[in-house]
Amino acid sequence: MPYTQRVLLGFAAGAMLLGIPWPGGPTLPLGLALAGAAGLAPIVLLRCLGRLSGSLAPVFWGALLGLCWSGLTHHMALEARVVGDGSTGARPLTLRVTSVSDLSQPATQPATARFTARVVEAPGSESGLAGATLRLSWHAAPALQRGELWRVQAVAKAPWSYANPGGFDYERWLLGKRIHGTGWVRDGERLSGPVPGWLDRLRDRVADRVEQVDLRWRGVVLALLLGRAAGIPETTWEILRLTGTVHLMVISGLHVSLAAALGFAMGGAMCRLCPLLPLWLDARRAGCALGGLVAVTYVALAGAGLAAVRALIMSMAVLTLLAGGSRGRPAALLLLALALLLALEPLAVHQQGFWLSFGAVAILMLAVGPVAGEAGALRAAVRAQLALSVGMLPGLALVTASVPWTGPAANALAVPLMSIVVIPMVLAAGVLSLLWPAAADLLLTGADALLSLQFRWLEWLARAPVPLAPSATLGLVLAQSAAVCWLLGAPRGHWPLLLLCLAAPLAPRSTTLAHGEFRVTALDVGQGTSVLVETRRHRLLYDAGPAFPGGFDAGRAVVVPSLAAVGSRRLDVLVLSHDDVDHVGGADAVRAALAPRRTLLGMGGNGAGADLCHGRSWRWDAVEFRFLDVAGEAAADNDRSCILLVRAGDQRMLLAGDIGAGVESRVLRRLVGEAPVALMFAPHHGSISSSSPALVRIARPALVFVSAGRGNRFGHPHPGVVARYRRVGARLHQTGLEGALIWRSSEPARVTRWRAERSAYWRAGSGGV
Repeated sequence: MPYTQRVLLGFAAGAMLLGIPWPGGPTLPLGLALAGAAGLAPIVLLRCLGRLSGSLAPVFWGALLGLCWSGLTHHMALEARVVGDGSTGARPLTLRVTSVSDLSQPATQPATARFTARVVEAPGSESGLAGATLRLSWHAAPALQRGELWRVQAVAKAPWSYANPGGFDYERWLLGKRIHGTGWVRDGERLSGPVPGWLDRLRDRVADRVEQVDLRWRGVVLALLLGRAAGIPETTWEILRLTGTVHLMVISGLHVSLAAALGFAMGGAMCRLCPLLPLWLDARRAGCALGGLVAVTYVALAGAGLAAVRALIMSMAVLTLLAGGSRGRPAALLLLALALLLALEPLAVHQQGFWLSFGAVAILMLAVGPVAGEAGALRAAVRAQLALSVGMLPGLALVTASVPWTGPAANALAVPLMSIVVIPMVLAAGVLSLLWPAAADLLLTGADALLSLQFRWLEWLARAPVPLAPSATLGLVLAQSAAVCWLLGAPRGHWPLLLLCLAAPLAPRSTTLAHGEFRVTALDVGQGTSVLVETRRHRLLYDAGPAFPGGFDAGRAVVVPSLAAVGSRRLDVLVLSHDDVDHVGGADAVRAALAPRRTLLGMGGNGAGADLCHGRSWRWDAVEFRFLDVAGEAAADNDRSCILLVRAGDQRMLLAGDIGAGVESRVLRRLVGEAPVALMFAPHHGSISSSSPALVRIARPALVFVSAGRGNRFGHPHPGVVARYRRVGARLHQTGLEGALIWRSSEPARVTRWRAERSAYWRAGSGGV
């Protein structure tokens, strides 16, 4: 490997180190940057003295340089984040809107806009908001456009997300996008309209042409053409996730390469058709020039996302080599693109698309590269499809906590259809929309018909159950190693062992629970409840978290991935304590993904084939589960909540949903004369209407978990309730502040707080009740 490539390899490796979720807090990147700088000093000295040699020296040199650059960039990005939880209230801000996406809402409710904006002025602010980029929501917002200047009353707060064993890491996503804070707008006035440049005008003109055509899949067309994916409904995204075809809707290497190829073909055709052009420009150079222009224009129109920029770098490198009459090694081009992208944006390591896109290209090179000149087109295409299906399995399992096994069948139709027909038609329609609108409309209509055909196939495949994949590091390493060995041509005698390694992410994880022991995991779902109770061989889920009209579903985004992360067995029992949306909003997603054997309800009418929970009891692995039947004829939904008492030996856990003080008086009769409760969930999220002094005094819990969101608008837990528990010596923990809380009956004094003990360096520090 040439010296320069070894330096680039080391640089990329060093820069990607901070993509690993190291513990250590936000000061870690600065420490790594200083360590890298300290390591560079002796290398520079030895190099100057001529005493540094060897093939690995350039790799170390580049690695330290990449670590320094990435660490410094990360430190500056983390230091620029907004501080505070928004408790200071709204403040006046002058904002420049940088992007807008509308959230789908029921027709009966006002629309909510979510947008990003740069703070131009923050009068009287002492938190350094000026210059910060914020991601804001605005309920019943007026029409917003990119580039507008607004004076608003807004609440700004530090980046914050749920902290659980699995699920989407919103804080990491914000860091990767260089967004310094979040918040919401109460009201505002527009100071000036947008001042669009020529590129914005061009985007708007193409988008207007698409809007004028009656298309069923208009959102998909806009995503393919301009990178505007906000118009794709959540139901369509779910189909794409279940079939492993999300990559087709995100502008990436496939789309940019096709744009470059289309330009290359057009340039060559123009040169051959015009008799004068060959006198000073041959067809190959003309194709390369026009291909590069088309690719650059397409990426600019699409917003220049990371995957698109990576593909553009590689495409431009290939076109440059072709124009010069030489051919470069694909691996060298991939390494160059990787190093350049990390040099331009080290925070790219926090975007899932970065890892998946580079991984996919590397897998294709391993699989197709060795037989590119020997195999026919059909054989190469089949090998490429198999390689992607197998080789991307570990990465998809890590990112989505599931394995879309229907992906090969889905992509077998979708990839050729999209790459050979749909995307070229959409790209040509984008160009013709500026020159020949009638022809553009015809192409768009044809592409829409083909998309309808494709989505019928994907919808059918999406009905198949998708197995969950626990995010076990060892299993993923085994699977990825097996995939690489298979792609490199492992002997057939080794294939059974490789298949076992590939299936490692699907293997259930051991619960490490003894007979007669149980474990409780209170998930962080914001202002809501979802609690997992496990014995040695069984699992019960109490409530499934909230769901919101804007499309966020905690069941899909938090509960299912978290349960997959701690064990892939399906649920034995799903308990839906009562009908409030903060308890049952995610139930449909949980049912679809985990297929619980039995569902118990606090009130009738919540689901077919379900039974009422009150008065039921059973034993699992010498652990007693009992639902207290104390609600009587209570009419209130909250007071009909399922009240679960779990006992193992002398350790008891009480989980009472949202019951009020009236029902609590009946619970007392079951607790009088008993030993103190080891763990108790504060009823109704710590509301002042619950946790009566009598209940607290009789239960005398050693630990109290409060399932309540950070800074929630209800003020949960109420300070008076907190004081009551503390008077009996209880220790309180809140999921919204400390993340998921894990407790075991064998270690009743210990609580694992996910945010403080298991979180990566980019997460904000935990608080306490």
